[in-house]
Amino acid sequence: MVSSSAPNIRVRRPMISEEEIRELAARYGEPARRSHIVHADEYIRHYRWRTDSDRRAEVVFAISDPAGRILLHAKAHYPTHIYRILSGGVGWEESVEEAMLREVAEETNLPVTIERFLGVIAYEFHYYEERAHFVSYVFHLRTDFTEPKCVRDDEISAFRTVLPGQLLDVSAELRNLIGDRRGWGQWRALAVDLVYEELVAKNKL
Repeated sequence: MVSSSAPNIRVRRPMISEEEIRELAARYGEPARRSHIVHADEYIRHYRWRTDSDRRAEVVFAISDPAGRILLHAKAHYPTHIYRILSGGVGWEESVEEAMLREVAEETNLPVTIERFLGVIAYEFHYYEERAHFVSYVFHLRTDFTEPKCVRDDEISAFRTVLPGQLLDVSAELRNLIGDRRGWGQWRALAVDLVYEELVAKNKL
């Protein structure tokens, strides 16, 4: 006799699941696909080469407020003028969609609707002869509210909004970072570029 109360077994998922991408595309639109080689520095290597990472990927979510502006965030350890589009980790056993909704709740406490699946960005990080891989799943969301609040240990220090057409200024500021954040800024600019391309350059907003 099989018990009806069998445990809900969670399966470790791959970094990129084509089946999952097809399911998301069927509900939220066909995503752009991008691949980038990123030349890693010591700062990136410290995070992207970890063998104990708790995430298989990340979600990047561009949230539009009622005025159509895109929500950005800063953290206390960022350079003072740097803001970027929100993102969060996808656990090894999480689906992309459930991870995104969890991260949105934790980082903004905003109710949102998913407007569009914008893209999948696959990264190959190069550090001398070493290689590491990672992926961003990028979405456009909407909210009817304008006062985000981070509810996860005050991780986010500030929010601001920009018009979609100003996103290239955001990515330029990231690319122009110097010092130990230089490689990080160039990497983080890639997701901002994709959001700009899909929402502005293709006249989606």
